[in-house]
Amino acid sequence: MKAQCRFSPFKSILLPIFIFLLLQGIAFAGPGLKFLEEVEKDLISLADKVRPAVVSLSPYVPPSPSVRTQDAPFKGRPTNAGAGVIIDGVKGLIVTNSHVVRNADKIQVTLFGGKKTVGRVMGEDEDTDLAVVQIDVMNPLPAVEFGDSAGLKVGQMVVAVGNPYGLNDTMTFGIISGLNRENVNLSRYEDFIQTDASINPGNSGGPLLNLRGELVGINTAIINYAQSIGFAIPSNMVKRISSQIIEHGKVQRGWLGVGIEPVSPEIAAEVHLDEGKGVLINSVFDGDPAQKAGLQVGDIILKIGGVPVNSPSRMIRIVGVISPGQTVHLDILRNGHAKIIPVKLDNYGKNKEQQAKVSVPLNKEPFLGIELEPLSEGAVEAELIIKSVLPGSSSEKRGIQSGDRILAVNGEDIISRKQYENIIDDIPTGGPVFLLLLRDEKKFHLALVREN
Repeated sequence: MKAQCRFSPFKSILLPIFIFLLLQGIAFAGPGLKFLEEVEKDLISLADKVRPAVVSLSPYVPPSPSVRTQDAPFKGRPTNAGAGVIIDGVKGLIVTNSHVVRNADKIQVTLFGGKKTVGRVMGEDEDTDLAVVQIDVMNPLPAVEFGDSAGLKVGQMVVAVGNPYGLNDTMTFGIISGLNRENVNLSRYEDFIQTDASINPGNSGGPLLNLRGELVGINTAIINYAQSIGFAIPSNMVKRISSQIIEHGKVQRGWLGVGIEPVSPEIAAEVHLDEGKGVLINSVFDGDPAQKAGLQVGDIILKIGGVPVNSPSRMIRIVGVISPGQTVHLDILRNGHAKIIPVKLDNYGKNKEQQAKVSVPLNKEPFLGIELEPLSEGAVEAELIIKSVLPGSSSEKRGIQSGDRILAVNGEDIISRKQYENIIDDIPTGGPVFLLLLRDEKKFHLALVREN
């Protein structure tokens, strides 16, 4: 379904001006009022077209306690209504937020007009906070068409539809306040649209639409302590994720197997790299694609498949849209020299414990914050075993534990304690310290910083 709207770009630009003139008492009659009446008519037409495609969602609660005991789709989750939008009226497919349907197998769906039905969760993706619900339909339902979120501009007018505080079919109006918002700590893959269209609890999962009635985002959250700051997941991401859920029941993503962080100004200056470009590899997971391809701690990734990388969040998104098993070329800097390394990506989801460590910032401490075991009689000189880790040190924050064995520092295999001490002594203040460690017969890399 595509909502027809008679807005022209010229009218969209003049709308705020005419509203201002109207409020000032200048445009109460004549062409100004006639134009505003036309605008009002178009907004009413837009509401009539898009509101029937928006539904209310809540966990399905069986009608009697005995039935609920035998069949437990509810799983003890409290009722928490949200919204959803129909993207395929023939197949009864609804897209919403993952947190709206979390821990529920069945969902009560309230259609426009009040009719209730029960849907099933086809799949959800917590990393983007998206999910797809399907209901049985006798006749095709109204649905929205996807718009292209890549073409959105700050200042563009949008409408949000949802069920704030249980007030079904509520429509609000505003503009796009910002694009490509990340580090909001709402999900793993962040590339949010910021809008001042009023979004409240109950709008989660509802659509953000342009003036043509096309879906440009899924409303996902608000900042509780601020006014007029809401976030929506871009429609291009919604389309990609929902299609995978519909086809596979889950999302398949590429996995590189490195820990990453922003390139510090000190390191950027050292390798003559413009600030804000690239990401630094601070750990490489043993046995994963990056390690197999020869990537090293200290490498700076500049591009993936020709796409520039300028932040950890952007790199995570780039890798996440590449299919597992596909080979991509990484443009990197190693010791100031450019290299291109092909890497065959694995499947994200196989190493959840490692994935939690993907992006960990370096925290500077006056020293490494570790104490080595004293060499006992007959001990092998090369065995540098960590005795203790200073609480609050960067070593502790990076996950180093007593009993870990240091195998290499800054790419040099350690053959004696004296060699280790010489390497550490030669590292300048603020310089990176890249460690190869052994724990439980598994090798892994971590990065620290020396302050003095």
